[in-house]
Amino acid sequence: MATTTDAAPIEVAESIQVDGAEHEIVDIGTGGDVILEVLFENTRACTKSIPNETIQKLRNSKLPFPSARVFYRVRLDTLKKHSKYFEHLLGSDTFGEGRAISARFAELSLSSKDPSELPAGELPRIQITDEDDATRTIGREAVFKDMLRIIHGTTHSSKSITLLYISILVVMADRYDCMTLIARYVAGKFSSFKYPPTLDKTLEEVVRQKILIFYHTNQALRLSAATKELILRGSSRWSIYEETDSDFLAAWWDLPEGLEDELSYRRQRIILTISSLQTHFLSLYTSRTRQCKLGYDSSAACDSFQLGEMVKFMTRRDLLSLMPYQAVPPDDPEFIWPEAYTGDIELLIGLLRECPSYQIDKNHGHCGLRNKLLPALSYIKDCIDGGIGIKSQFWKTERSSQTWIPSPSTNNSNKKAFVVGGKAVGDDRPEKFFDFKSLNREDLTSGGRSLGVDKAARKLFLADKWDWIREVETEKEKERMSKSSYFRF
Repeated sequence: MATTTDAAPIEVAESIQVDGAEHEIVDIGTGGDVILEVLFENTRACTKSIPNETIQKLRNSKLPFPSARVFYRVRLDTLKKHSKYFEHLLGSDTFGEGRAISARFAELSLSSKDPSELPAGELPRIQITDEDDATRTIGREAVFKDMLRIIHGTTHSSKSITLLYISILVVMADRYDCMTLIARYVAGKFSSFKYPPTLDKTLEEVVRQKILIFYHTNQALRLSAATKELILRGSSRWSIYEETDSDFLAAWWDLPEGLEDELSYRRQRIILTISSLQTHFLSLYTSRTRQCKLGYDSSAACDSFQLGEMVKFMTRRDLLSLMPYQAVPPDDPEFIWPEAYTGDIELLIGLLRECPSYQIDKNHGHCGLRNKLLPALSYIKDCIDGGIGIKSQFWKTERSSQTWIPSPSTNNSNKKAFVVGGKAVGDDRPEKFFDFKSLNREDLTSGGRSLGVDKAARKLFLADKWDWIREVETEKEKERMSKSSYFRF
C-alpha cells in the first residue's frame, strides 16, 4: 500500500546582487525594510576566532586573513530605537546614509510600496565597516547577528556560548551604543553561564574579559570579586619593564571608564602598605631606642639578635635588597638593580607569615618580629578581603568618592615643598597617618567592619605613614593572644 506525505516547503534564503556577485541575506526578524551591509575587516593582528580552530588554520595557510561581507535585513525604526549609534547615523540628514534612506523611502512612498514587503534588491542599503581592533577576533559576524536579533526582540542563534563570545557581544554593544538592552539580556539569558575559573596567572586575559562583562552588565558581586583578583595578581600591562604587545590591543586590555588606572593604583597602594611593615620594623631595630622591654641584661643583645634574624629572613625571601654604598651608574651591566614586586599579593603576605619566632633565649619569647607582624598581616588581609574590589553602581554614579587616586586639586598650591629635619615644609596637604594601636579590639578582630570595610581599607591603604606597633600590656593578654587562632602564632 502506497503512502503519501506532505513535504514541508524548503525555505530558500533571500539573496542580493551587488557588484556582479550574489550575496545571501541574513534576515533579522520580520518586516525588515533596510539592508545593513557590514564589512568585517580581519587582519593578521587577529589572535582569536569563532570557532576557535579557524585562526590556526588561517595562520598555517600563510595567506592574508579574509574579511567577511555580510548583508543583514533589519527594521530601521527598531535599529534607531535601541541603538544611539544607528539613530545618529540614520535618523537625520546629518550623514549621507540618513539622507540616502530618506530619499529612497520617499520614492517608495510615491509608488505606494511597502518596504517591508519588497525584495532585498529594492531596499535602501547602508554600508558600515567593523574593524578588528577592539576584539582581534575573526568570525565576529555571528556575534553581530545575535546582537541584531536581541535588538529586534528575538533570542541569540549561536549554539556555543563562550567567554569570548560574551566579551565580543559586550564590546559590540558598547561600540554601537545599545548596551542597556544587551546588558539586560546577558544578565538574564546568560545568568547560569559558568565563567571559567582563573587558577593560573597566565589566564589574565580571562580575568579582564570577566571584568569587562561584569562592569557593563551591572553584575556587582562578580565585578567586585574579579577586580579584586586582578589587583591581587597584578597585570603584565602594569609593569614598567613590559613593552606594548600586539596581543594587548583588544578592548579588555584597557579597561574602560578609569578602571585600568584605578586597579593599578590600588595594587600599588596595597603593596606600599605591606612594604611599610618591613620598613617600620627595620627602622625600629636600627634606631637607638631599645625594643626589648623586659629589662634583662640581655635586652640589648636581644635587639641585635632580632635585627640580624630579620635581615636574614627577608633577604632569603627576596624581600630585602642590600645596596652597596659606592656610586654605581644606572647603566652598569655588572650591577643588578632590585626590581619592584610583581607577584601575587596573597603570596607576599604568605611569605611574610613564614617569619619564624626567633628568640635569643627562653626569657625572650615575645620579642621577635613574628609577634608584631602577624596581627598586622591579619588586619591587612581582612581589609583586602572586603574592601578593595570595585563597587559597580557607586563607581558609575559617585566615582569621585570611590576612587583611591588623589584628585589633582588635592594639592593645588604653587609652593614647592622641601624637607627640614625629616619633615616636609611648604606642603599644605594634611598627612594621613595610620596608627595600628588606635584600633579597638572589635576593629582588629573583624577587619574594620565596625568602621565599614571600604572605609577601613581606604584608611589603611591610603595612609602616608604607618605605625605598626601594638603594645601588649598584660601577661594575661599575651597568653590569650598566643593561643588565638586568629593571630596564628
